[in-house]
Amino acid sequence: MNLSLRIGMKFAAGLLAAAAMVTPALAVSGTVSADGGLRLRSGVGTDTAILAVLPDGVSVDVSGITEEGWFQVSYRSHTGFVSGEYLEMDEDEVQSLDVVGEPLYGRITEGPLNVRSEPDTGADRVKQLSTGTVVQIVDQLDGWYGIADGFISSDYVEIVDASEAVSSGSGSQVVDFARQYLGCRYVYGGSSPKGFDCSGFVKYVYSNFGVTLNRTASAQMDNGISVSMGELIPGDLVFFKKPGSSASRASHVGLYIGGGQFIHASSSSTGVIISNMDSAYYTTGFVGGRRLL
Repeated sequence: MNLSLRIGMKFAAGLLAAAAMVTPALAVSGTVSADGGLRLRSGVGTDTAILAVLPDGVSVDVSGITEEGWFQVSYRSHTGFVSGEYLEMDEDEVQSLDVVGEPLYGRITEGPLNVRSEPDTGADRVKQLSTGTVVQIVDQLDGWYGIADGFISSDYVEIVDASEAVSSGSGSQVVDFARQYLGCRYVYGGSSPKGFDCSGFVKYVYSNFGVTLNRTASAQMDNGISVSMGELIPGDLVFFKKPGSSASRASHVGLYIGGGQFIHASSSSTGVIISNMDSAYYTTGFVGGRRLL
């Protein structure tokens, strides 16, 4: 007899032994039961980053249960964790779930880094990852990390927390969106694909992700939170002040894309381009970074 019930934290914890003894199953369904919605988090606990808010009554795919009684679920493009107190499931399906741990993330410290089909330097190269890219680690071998696309050398990866992974993942989507406007012409005061100036470009890009920015480069330094050059991740805004500029704080702004590079509406002669931040012009003129996501 199937019983639909709300799985509380204590009850879920009591099912762990049974869950560990069965063969891991494909994702099963659960229903959110939380007035006002349920926060989907990057890890276990209310202090982890919020990925999305799941509407009350929505169905989600459930792929695992943690030792703390939280469930690993997927909803649309997001995968994360929710408290078992607010998820309704069939008891038999809960017992079929595999016990999972929190995800592990790594950031590429030196790129481009080859992703191999096998944990061997002689294996086929699947793709390359640029410096600053954050990936989820699904397996750990001697000197190698397994990721979704293959294997990478652990010598060029540092472990980061989930909140940074969330920011990086969101920022990478912003960067991918911005890249499609490479070559667009520069127009002073422009903020559309018909023509951009520097602040109009980043304002337009972020407006497509539901983020409203101030209009000028100086004013955009009030958006988001401050980050140093060494803390930059893809999606951060980078600000510069040209020598002799009358701007109060910044005369130019761009979007950091990783690997020491940024995309920006540069000038009337170049339009939207990608530049290296390690050139003397930008290194000496750098006045700060801002993180919006």
